[in-house]
Amino acid sequence: MHLIAHLPLLWAQASPEDVVLEMARLQRNFQFLSYGFAAAWTILTLFVLMMVGRERKLKRQITSLKAMLEERQKK
Repeated sequence: MHLIAHLPLLWAQASPEDVVLEMARLQRNFQFLSYGFAAAWTILTLFVLMMVGRERKLKRQITSLKAMLEERQKK
């Protein structure tokens, strides 16, 4: 709480170069954060697509097994 109360005073004492350096640091951190979110969404999307593919494959196998069982029961 004490630091928050003193922030305007600290900003008033900061030189323009300090402000520019802080803005550059924040921009760089935001860029890394954006890359992290993009990577996370890419991994999540690939995982979901992989699961959809597995589900389709399992459904085809189940359909095939049902057909085999029906064929055996007819004989």
